[in-house]
Amino acid sequence: MSVETHQKENGVLQITLHDPEKRNALGIAMFNGIDEGLLQVTNRTGCVLLSGEGNAFCSGFDMKACTNDLSILSTYITRLSILIRSLRRLPVPVVCAAHGTAIAGGCAILTGCDFVVGSINGMYGYPVHRIGISPAVTIPTLFQKLGHGRARALVMSGELINGTDAFSIGLLSHLEESDEKVVPRAIELAESLAQKPPQAMQATKQWLNELDGSLDDALFELPANDSSSLIGDETQEMLQKLWKK
Repeated sequence: MSVETHQKENGVLQITLHDPEKRNALGIAMFNGIDEGLLQVTNRTGCVLLSGEGNAFCSGFDMKACTNDLSILSTYITRLSILIRSLRRLPVPVVCAAHGTAIAGGCAILTGCDFVVGSINGMYGYPVHRIGISPAVTIPTLFQKLGHGRARALVMSGELINGTDAFSIGLLSHLEESDEKVVPRAIELAESLAQKPPQAMQATKQWLNELDGSLDDALFELPANDSSSLIGDETQEMLQKLWKK
């Protein structure tokens, strides 16, 4: 089982990526598991907590699955765009415990969450140009989270930044001194949010989404479709060089 879901009595629905050997890489089974977990949000749910088992929250796409079929990458990009939208549009707040690394698609997931807890030693960013992939799928929600200038610098550079820098630019909302403290802090935050008056919280999130463009499918589909269509010879060439190392 690549994803575990548990609805707690305190109103927190915890969805845990559970493939530590692959550093919780995003493959079809992982996308399916997260989607199924999000469908379990009910009127008993006051907050969703997203976390990962092992040494990393999420290392991005499962590239090994693409070795013999590059078209899977296009599917990944489409699924990631849908997932980001789903997280953003949930009627309840979403907290992510982003311990260790959250890079590429893993970093994109963070942008769909309302709160992100990380550590000073964490690593975040989009180092995907080197394998011929555009990180454009993350731009809509990255713009909202960081502002245009900082978002532009992060996705264009492909730079990996530590938790301290990620917190300073707004990618993380909460910063802890070690990875071991990330999940406990995220649980504490999620439990606190789950106890807030649900109608007021839902109205607040709804209006945030209404006013920042999160409900506009075209805002998400255009960059996702374009970056998906660019998967081709350049990507194949870059991946072959990487796999030969």
